[in-house]
Amino acid sequence: MFEPFLLSLIAGMATGLGGIIVLMLRRVGDRVVSFSMGFASGVMLMVAFNNLFLEAEKLLAHIELIVVFSLGAVVMIILDLSIPHIELATGKLDSKKTEMRRTGILIAIGVTLHNIPEGFVVAAGYAYMPRLGLVIAIAIMLHNIPEGVATAIPFRKAGTKPLKIAIVTLLSGLAEPIAALLGAVALSVVGSKTVIGYSLVFAAGVMTYITADELIPVAHEYGYKHTVSVGLLLGIMFALMVDVILS
Repeated sequence: MFEPFLLSLIAGMATGLGGIIVLMLRRVGDRVVSFSMGFASGVMLMVAFNNLFLEAEKLLAHIELIVVFSLGAVVMIILDLSIPHIELATGKLDSKKTEMRRTGILIAIGVTLHNIPEGFVVAAGYAYMPRLGLVIAIAIMLHNIPEGVATAIPFRKAGTKPLKIAIVTLLSGLAEPIAALLGAVALSVVGSKTVIGYSLVFAAGVMTYITADELIPVAHEYGYKHTVSVGLLLGIMFALMVDVILS
């Protein structure tokens, strides 16, 4: 129960790392952001299908896979309609300091709420197989770094103090380990392979939607589509290598 919490804590703290990167560098280049989001997209997609979906396939019928995968995506759609969207991070709003600060707050809230299902994803993967939980945590960690960058940039443009930016980005990632702990407790109580299978394929739907709706569209908005594609392919290769090494 402690292990998925620790893995998710490390992955969640990567959001704070993204904020620190913004503070350390004079300027985070658009090409770098595009590449990092493309890379994270490749890792997330590979983990969703090559790990989560394939493992769930061993435990569930095909109709169950389709229904629960779709349910994971639908839940994220509802969540997206209810909370701020990370696309605000592209800086297309009014550049006034008060507006940029408001944008930063909205993105921080959105990232925090998005981290809740991500924590559950780690718990579900670990409950089925510790190695799978580790692979998922690495994927989410790589995904959280550009999220931290997206959160910190508006605050920096608004002139917010560096310490406050670091605290906000770090705190936004802490919802993840809390959700992982709750998920681990729930799955340990239930303990059914069918429920764990549902959790895995549900998590695959969540990760696929986050990648398709958040990472890839935002990466393309920076204007370097070939850089995004290269990052995505390298992300897939990286995820495959990690899978081979850990197995």
